[in-house]
Amino acid sequence: MYEITVKLPTKKIERIITHLYQKGYYQTFYEVPLDVVTDANGYAFVEKRNETTELNIYLNEYIEARERRQLVELLAIDESSLVVKEVNELNYQQSFDDIFLENGWVITTPDRSNHYHKEKRIVLDSQGNFGTGYHETTKDCLYFILQHDLTGMSVADIGAGSGVLSVAAALKGARKIDTYDIQPVEREILYQCELNDVKPVNVFQSDLIKNKNRIHKKYDWIFLNIGTQENIDILNAQRLLDCKDTTFITSGMLEWNSHRVETLFEEAGFLLKEKKQSNEWVTCLFRTT
Repeated sequence: MYEITVKLPTKKIERIITHLYQKGYYQTFYEVPLDVVTDANGYAFVEKRNETTELNIYLNEYIEARERRQLVELLAIDESSLVVKEVNELNYQQSFDDIFLENGWVITTPDRSNHYHKEKRIVLDSQGNFGTGYHETTKDCLYFILQHDLTGMSVADIGAGSGVLSVAAALKGARKIDTYDIQPVEREILYQCELNDVKPVNVFQSDLIKNKNRIHKKYDWIFLNIGTQENIDILNAQRLLDCKDTTFITSGMLEWNSHRVETLFEEAGFLLKEKKQSNEWVTCLFRTT
């Protein structure tokens, strides 16, 4: 495989990307430069559309004279601006280090799973979704889940992503687990269940903010690890705060806005039983008794 790189203004890339596709350049990649800003709800990203960024074009075969001539014409650039190199496709497979959690558990990859005892091990082959275990919110949710005995209990994992929280619940004995995500994550989650030799969970794809009252079951535990406003919107849209016998783990919240979720639970009669903060990220455990 060959990688062709050229630096161009972001606005220009946006204009020409369709023309590249029409000429047979189907594999392209570029990152839009972003400014990270904060507001009352958390982090936001603002595109810096006047900046220059790298456009990468990937080809399985590279005929130098033809490609250079065609790209110089399409991109309206000087030929010296093109950088071409041959790459090994295997280099693009991201490698994850083992993650050692606070309570003696470890998140590892399938090829290293036999290095650890099964009783304290989560095997994760991330397919790119949020929830690799590296982020503070995932680690802190796992901290709460793995220190409780969930034998025979029912669980809802909302915003499931890779399904790592559901796998943890299954390993702690949960008998029924339903996962909900706005993205089509069923294949990945079932794959993670297979890697950990746990019973497959039920996977539902749905926008739980727009599609109200889609969750009709009662759960012993509900995990909600998305973001402050999204957590609030789902709690309200699905009337989850009516579930007085449920223990909630909420995360994805930041230190300057987590109070909004805490207030919502307190007004509904729940108690903040445990709270954990890693850097600016806050995770809470709520129950009524």
